Amino acid sequence: MSKRDYYAVLGVSKTASDKEIKKAYKKLAMKYHPDKNPGDKVAEGKFKEIKEAYEVLTDENQRQQYDKFGHTDFNAQGFSGSQQYSQGGFEDIFGGAFGGQGGGFSGDFAGFDDIFAHARGGRSAPRPERGQDKEFTLKIDLLDAIRGAEKIVELPLNGVQKKINVKIPAGINDGEKIRYSGKGSAGTHGGQAGDLLLNIETRPHAFLERNGNDLTYNTKIDMVSAALGDEIEVNVIDNRFKLKVPMGTQSGRKFKIAGKGVTDRKGSTGDLFVKISVETPTNLSEEQRSLLEQFKAQQTVAM
Repeated sequence: MSKRDYYAVLGVSKTASDKEIKKAYKKLAMKYHPDKNPGDKVAEGKFKEIKEAYEVLTDENQRQQYDKFGHTDFNAQGFSGSQQYSQGGFEDIFGGAFGGQGGGFSGDFAGFDDIFAHARGGRSAPRPERGQDKEFTLKIDLLDAIRGAEKIVELPLNGVQKKINVKIPAGINDGEKIRYSGKGSAGTHGGQAGDLLLNIETRPHAFLERNGNDLTYNTKIDMVSAALGDEIEVNVIDNRFKLKVPMGTQSGRKFKIAGKGVTDRKGSTGDLFVKISVETPTNLSEEQRSLLEQFKAQQTVAM
């Protein structure tokens, strides 16, 4: 019995592209597969015919021979599209493309590329996979975070200790990250490498505290200066100035200097606060003790 034209079997033109042939095969294979038509010999025959046509027309050499000789002399040239057909389970042939067994057919075409490659006797190429990101904590001094700095750090990357030149941008805050694209784990199957992420953690400073872009300078004065008033020198990073402490200043009082805080990576600048701590003297001399007792006595009388 003569065979039907392969192009007619799939319902495509002789100029159809591989993509069009594949699309037609998907549609027909889903319709006539024996697992969807149990016991239907007509459907089984159609499926074999569809599969044979697909195998020939998606093989460049076989398609050229078929276009040249047709069915008449095609098999004589040593080609045969009727490869052995197995009535294995629907899931065996179509993988997870139909979303489960039995009545779970969903029409999802995911995975068909692998099916078609297998049908032609080949294997689908493994997909490129991006490498994992590598994240490390980088501890830096507060002044380096405020001013910016450049440091050489050594990190274990892909099983090897590597030295990385790290540029710390001025104004970076605690918890922010510095990202280096392509410096993480290597990708597989030609995939791009992951990124290297450095999570910034600042060390505590002896007398400076940062809260966002605001900066607090902690300084101490003696109780006499606090009581009588005084002028103290403030030297914070690049800011150096005289601050007048008024009479009767209490411990814990803050003085605000607007716009003298930290400038962050976005260009926003905070304020500077000078926090006063009043020191209580120890190891008083007899004369100092006597003066304080006189002061105390006068205070008692005044009350």
